[in-house]
Amino acid sequence: MARFAGAAERMAEVFAASPSTLAALPRLAAHGWRGPAREVRLQTRPWGFVPGAVAQPVRLWHAPADQEVPFPAAEATAALFPAARLTEQGAPDHIPSEATLGELFAELRAASR
Repeated sequence: MARFAGAAERMAEVFAASPSTLAALPRLAAHGWRGPAREVRLQTRPWGFVPGAVAQPVRLWHAPADQEVPFPAAEATAALFPAARLTEQGAPDHIPSEATLGELFAELRAASR
């Protein structure tokens, strides 16, 4: 856990513009910082490719009421890709709903034909 010692400060810095995420920090800390620290690394380190150079369509699903990841974060991610489409997930949760998964798999099946 020592390697996550600065996680609280870094999380507060990274998500300063997101009051709902900042409010969730104490709850996240109660379960340890491994997951949130990993998220910070994923969001702040290079991805290994340039999103703006991705020519393929990118489809994102996100719930506007998600209490873990604010909807503006999904909008910002979608804006990085030239052919992105952000779909609002109906269920107000961080975990995709069965309806969202059904839509995803139906779209994948249609694309593979």
